[in-house]
Amino acid sequence: MKKIVIIGGGITGLSVAWKLSENGYDVTVIESDKSIGGLAKTIEIEKYFFDIGPHSFFSEDEEVFKRVMNLFESEPNEIPYAKRRVKMLFKGKYVDYPLSAKSILQMGFLSPILCSLSFAKSYIGTYASSLFIKKKENQNLTVKQWAIENFGKYLYLNFFKPYTEQFWKIKTSELSHRVIPSNKKMDFARTLKHLLIKKYLMISKREPGKLSLVERESLPSYYPKKGFGEIANRISRQIENNGGKIYTSLEVDEITLNSNNTFVIKAKDKNFLGNFAISTVPLNKVITIIKPLHEQEIIKSAKKLEYLSLVLLYLIIKKKNVLGCQYCYFLDRPYNRISEMNNFSNYLSPQDENILAVEISCHNESEIWKSSDKDIFSLCMQGIEKDNFLKKEDITNYKVIKIPNVYPIYKKDYEIHLKKTEEYFAKIKNFFSIGRQGQFHYGDIDQMIRIGFDTADKIIKQ
Repeated sequence: MKKIVIIGGGITGLSVAWKLSENGYDVTVIESDKSIGGLAKTIEIEKYFFDIGPHSFFSEDEEVFKRVMNLFESEPNEIPYAKRRVKMLFKGKYVDYPLSAKSILQMGFLSPILCSLSFAKSYIGTYASSLFIKKKENQNLTVKQWAIENFGKYLYLNFFKPYTEQFWKIKTSELSHRVIPSNKKMDFARTLKHLLIKKYLMISKREPGKLSLVERESLPSYYPKKGFGEIANRISRQIENNGGKIYTSLEVDEITLNSNNTFVIKAKDKNFLGNFAISTVPLNKVITIIKPLHEQEIIKSAKKLEYLSLVLLYLIIKKKNVLGCQYCYFLDRPYNRISEMNNFSNYLSPQDENILAVEISCHNESEIWKSSDKDIFSLCMQGIEKDNFLKKEDITNYKVIKIPNVYPIYKKDYEIHLKKTEEYFAKIKNFFSIGRQGQFHYGDIDQMIRIGFDTADKIIKQ
């Protein structure tokens, strides 16, 4: 029986193990944290359930959708329908998000006019230039170029530039447009068409990878009662029921490639032998533990593939329906997004309480990363009180959680370094580096499950 060792118990690693264990493979998952799920886990502290940022489950991928929903087949009430309600605070007005033609109309009298004129100017200019210059298929535009081309200069200056630089802490002229999670298909003209034609037409015909961000956000979404991490928990139980093994609180120190194309994975005082090794940990980390490593230059390239960190401040409050939506994006604040967790599920906290999850993106070892919980709380409350939806006296308690590697940072030259790393891994037989961290791929939960399933299919075919 082929032995598969999976390093990292996030949703991608679990999805590979899930499918392989169903097909009779000897599967072992090694997770460094004390609980599985990665960025899709829910942390239970006392009587509260804290997600790592807001999630809900939706997908146009028929197989992924059915497989996940079938985990709750005997208890369908445990993952009820949860209508997605997302807002953005733009110049004092709450508008719908993702940004679309409808959002523009919510911005007041002047903004829609300026947006439309700016977009028309950009659209005409882009169309005219396309008549004379053939556009390259995989043109790696910067955020600045992409936003002006697709939305016009007004929205670039008033939304894309300030929010992107607030989130990534890097100038838009230095970032690839890949940092915008839109499958490169979100543009003003398409979202306008989407809003004017039947909004949910695409739902009956799921086409993986074919929908824009606005269209994907319109898909029916579901959320487990006791936190999003329940999906990962149920997948892990399936793996163990199929004979797979899952180890937690175990850090992998070394991946040794043997001459017979097998692997020895060393973690503390345990060694694991595998015919296949699958890594879902950050590229700049896994490259340093592969032995023997004949190409030292590859380490330099991998280390240039960096990840943004996340600081999460959870506010315990008595007030209900504070934001009027599941989560809201903010400009010119120390935080990027606030989620009202009771609008996902009433079971995440005691019935008389509520949780607000405040997200602050930062670079590892930055000032905010090193700040104390008290200082982080004080910093965020300044902005929250400014917006007048919550006061300090409304807070009964708070928790802070820090996650070191969350978002791949797509700098404008990232493709050069990523390609070198991928070419190196391609030389290692029976080794896969996959997922958001392992593949340097910024995607949603269902897309990570698809990557896991596809990787399992490759192994099964071999």
